[in-house]
Amino acid sequence: MSRRMNAALLIGLIGTPIAGSMAGMDYGRAIWGDDQIWWTPRTQALPLEATEDSFRIYLENEPLSHHLKRSSLTALGRDGMAYFVTPDLFRARINNWDRVKAGYLHSAVYSAFGLGVTLTCLVLGLIQFFREPPQPRRRVAGARPRTVRR
Repeated sequence: MSRRMNAALLIGLIGTPIAGSMAGMDYGRAIWGDDQIWWTPRTQALPLEATEDSFRIYLENEPLSHHLKRSSLTALGRDGMAYFVTPDLFRARINNWDRVKAGYLHSAVYSAFGLGVTLTCLVLGLIQFFREPPQPRRRVAGARPRTVRR
């Protein structure tokens, strides 16, 4: 007696481990990923104007960029001489982990959707597989019965 595998069961058996491992990897990278490797490289540090969409620094309730444009900030050099602070003296390094994490979670949503589809196929395929009665094996015409070795 044997049972026939149906297409839904086959899709579920193959797809569930694949989609499950993909969803687990994407979600795991987003949750436990290294958040310190996504900084802008030192050699490619951004000027202060290029970072205004990410953050702003305020000094006495006024953006730092306004102070720099007015030349209202001074600093002391190594030789003790005062000089005006200009915008080209500032460079910023940004941590892009939030964007990378969002990408990982975006991928995890699609992988989880695939996992849900394949799990549904697996459950429906198992229900159909066990609902059908086993079919007797067919013998080939003219074949001799096999002897059982003991």
